[in-house]
Amino acid sequence: MKPFSALFFLLLVFIIGGDTTAHSSAGAVIYFYNPETNINNFATLKTGFDTYLSTQGPYQFQPFDSAENFEEALKQKKGNLYLLSSWHLAALRQRKIPLEIVLVATSKGNTMQSKILSAKREITDVTMLKDSTIAGSANEGYIRSVLSQMFGAKNKALLDQIKILVVPKDADALLSVSFGVSAAAVSTESSLNKFSIINPKQFQQLHTLGVSEKSYFLIAATLEKPNQDEMQLIEILHKMAETEAGEKNLNLLGLDGWKAL
Repeated sequence: MKPFSALFFLLLVFIIGGDTTAHSSAGAVIYFYNPETNINNFATLKTGFDTYLSTQGPYQFQPFDSAENFEEALKQKKGNLYLLSSWHLAALRQRKIPLEIVLVATSKGNTMQSKILSAKREITDVTMLKDSTIAGSANEGYIRSVLSQMFGAKNKALLDQIKILVVPKDADALLSVSFGVSAAAVSTESSLNKFSIINPKQFQQLHTLGVSEKSYFLIAATLEKPNQDEMQLIEILHKMAETEAGEKNLNLLGLDGWKAL
């Protein structure tokens, strides 16, 4: 064999062999999509979780910014563990997608919270929101779903008479009311409490116009009974808050731990 040909042959074997090794070492994958949050930097989120998971085993984290792409991957059973909102889970179950909850996320020890509709004090009834803008940091479809629950059946038509302003964070939504950009804002209970401490003057301009039913912060679910690899991944998530690196990554999602049901 000529020197050039030998070198080419060895390089080809190395490339093919490296690719095979990479695929054979691939472990379970966590898929993430949450319409209740507006994440600005998916690269940071993926890098953080991938780095943490790699210290535990051959695991990966795949976030999605599109419900369609997440659901397509779900239908093809590409993932092993799925992190999603309880609102999204309920919608998928209605479509006969058999997701089973294995963990629920926590924040300050709580697993559930309500969404709050805050408005300027002169707006005393939801009907006064007609033809106005409501701000929120979640997916527009989710915001409208929460508002529909708050408005009630008698004000169903009102939902088509408002505009939704999607902003990066709950604090931005609440500030938009103070600055007159929107008439009301949807936020979590914890965000509203934090806003009252950081921006007391702006908070005093607001009052609660509606409260949603409580829902889980985030859910970890599987499509089928977990296999050994998936059980290990569930255990890794369950213990994330026990390490500084794990806690840091949980904070990226606004969480501080996981609980088993």
